[in-house]
Amino acid sequence: MRFVHTADLHIGRRLGQLPLADDASFMLDELHDLVVSRSGDALVVAGDVFDAPVPPEWAVRMWDSFVECMAAAGVTLLVVGGNHDSGARLAYGSSLVAAAGVHVVGEFTGEVPCVEVGGVTFWLVPFVRPADVRAWAASMGHEVVGPLDYDAAVRLVLDSVRERPEYAASSANVAVAHQFVTASGAAPTRCDSERLSLGTLDNVDVSAFDGFDYVALGHVHGPQRVGRDTVRYAGSPLKYSASEIDQRKSFAVVDVEPGEVPSVELVPMAPLHGFRRERGGFDELLDRGRGEDEATRADFVQAVVTDDEEPVDVAARLRAVWPDLVGVEFDNARTNAAGARSVAEVEATTADVAGLFSDFFDQQVGRAMSDSERQVMRSAMAEDRGEDPHGEVAAGTYAAGGVVA
Repeated sequence: MRFVHTADLHIGRRLGQLPLADDASFMLDELHDLVVSRSGDALVVAGDVFDAPVPPEWAVRMWDSFVECMAAAGVTLLVVGGNHDSGARLAYGSSLVAAAGVHVVGEFTGEVPCVEVGGVTFWLVPFVRPADVRAWAASMGHEVVGPLDYDAAVRLVLDSVRERPEYAASSANVAVAHQFVTASGAAPTRCDSERLSLGTLDNVDVSAFDGFDYVALGHVHGPQRVGRDTVRYAGSPLKYSASEIDQRKSFAVVDVEPGEVPSVELVPMAPLHGFRRERGGFDELLDRGRGEDEATRADFVQAVVTDDEEPVDVAARLRAVWPDLVGVEFDNARTNAAGARSVAEVEATTADVAGLFSDFFDQQVGRAMSDSERQVMRSAMAEDRGEDPHGEVAAGTYAAGGVVA
């Protein structure tokens, strides 16, 4: 049988301050056409369907339309929730839509669901948190002694899968998961658009997935193998930060034959807009932009300005030639000597701090922060920066890769 593996769609996300609704719609059309043209039996989406637990309405409508198109094409859709998703919202109505071949597992609540497609058994493992696994293990009579980290939690879950009769009876088993999986401690290539973890807090060694014929991973945005060719991060189909400019985004087409190692073909994703980095002196960049045709100027652009004398209103003036300017960096004698960072980089770092704390809270408490708790965090960050801690701190202020004002 054949299936297409993707992940980290992040529908609802922005690139800096630029909306990506049209780009997301184009990407989903490309994905639909690929699955249909390659006669895929199933489509696997390994987490982070949405960019936030409460996505914008247009993102929900877009995903709803895509799901309907997949069902109409007779393609089995297999989806797990990621750390960006609200599992409960993502899986709303899942028991009803399963009859149409749409299988969504939003959050880990106990036994891992499995779905058989064309003789292959898919095990749907949403983002696993140690707190959830500890509660489940206790209910099953398993004694957990001491702290339970991510690696141990995922191993408990997968051990329970390997004990199931469906696993033993299947001609091939595929695990679908959204975790930070590494090979013998060697971390995969990461990028700025991902929320960085605190040390190795969420690390899961690839050996935890031993025995599965293919492991369809989400969570890391660069497409890559982990330890073996049949354990793969699909990567995000779109580029969500300047650190991803040189990545080759793709969808994985996987063929599974009983008794054989699955074969994987990476099909490049051709985006609606290009994303490139332009480097040079400020006047040189302006001239370069003015000389481009309208189609080229529609690309997303990350500018690197090399003048030692830094221009005033650089972003606003560059945006006159590149309307979809994502961000500006300075690379000159001052920044090199002082190790200084651009405003965009400072904002991105602040975004990482907020994201890190939010993720840490989620991982430790087992739920997302409430609005009041999030406001306390924002106020503390504002006070640390010397701002009015009682002032409003807009959620979009710290967009990673944001344009320098």
